[in-house]
Amino acid sequence: MSQSVANIHDAFCKQALGDPGRAKQFLREHLPLAIAALLSDQPPELLPVSFVDEGLRQHHSDLLFRVGLKTGGEAFVYMLIEHKSAPDPLARLQLLRYIIRILMRWVEERREAKLPVLPLPPVIPLLVHHGPNGWSASTDFADLFGPVPDALRPYLPQFHHALVDLIGIPDSELSVDAALRMRLKAMKYALWPDLVRRLEVILADAGTLDDVDVVAVLIYIMSVKGDIGEAAVREALRRIAPSRTEEFMSSWVQAYINQGEAKGKADGLIEGEAKMLLRQLQRRFGEVRGDVVERIRSAKLEQLDEWGDRFVDARTLEDIFGADRRH
Repeated sequence: MSQSVANIHDAFCKQALGDPGRAKQFLREHLPLAIAALLSDQPPELLPVSFVDEGLRQHHSDLLFRVGLKTGGEAFVYMLIEHKSAPDPLARLQLLRYIIRILMRWVEERREAKLPVLPLPPVIPLLVHHGPNGWSASTDFADLFGPVPDALRPYLPQFHHALVDLIGIPDSELSVDAALRMRLKAMKYALWPDLVRRLEVILADAGTLDDVDVVAVLIYIMSVKGDIGEAAVREALRRIAPSRTEEFMSSWVQAYINQGEAKGKADGLIEGEAKMLLRQLQRRFGEVRGDVVERIRSAKLEQLDEWGDRFVDARTLEDIFGADRRH
């Protein structure tokens, strides 16, 4: 999967499931019933962090929610969304790594605030798979070790992860909420080669929804499958919501225009920040290595800002860029 397509999946999945209202609905409908029953009535709090390794971002997206419990206290729900066509048994190993990072982050924050670090909060791992082949791997981490002597089993890391395998859920049961259901159907069929034939299924509820919901889904599926074409979308909408077809198409076109203008401004800002940082590095350290130049030119704005902050006190390039490797 190309990095650009991966970014499309990542952005849409986070938009679809990161909204507090939709997240609350999704977790109550798709977590195991016994766990969902423990959640308080307050919407989950989405935390602005990601734990996925840079090299795996083309395959995974993630969301971390803080949730209240009816029994008191709080827990975290860590949602890992897999964009691979076929299930990856080693996703469980990645989940273990991310759970450890979440708990270590908790410990560090509590220590900085001089608060007790024990007991640790529960972290509920939830894997969402939207590949067309369905999930066939175990959800038990200890199964990764295969047959081992009984005497060793108590010493193996053990946890189960909850699983939402979209392809195994009938469309009508994805959610009782029409806007969430449409987004989940878009995710469910996004990796199918015949996505164009699923347009009417995905957009079935369009006539009852706001144009912002419909447009978000249209942009996603047409970005994933660039050869669908405007005519196919218009025809599907005419069969589903004939009285609102032109409204949806007009909103979609305007959204694309706005998106293009915003991207142009963002790209220009990133390019300017990168050039500025390179000039500063060259003035202080002389000729900059090619690998560093490439990292700067391919970096996102947030990363450029962080490097710029480090530059102020840096005595070597390692002070600026080595921190990423240590982290």
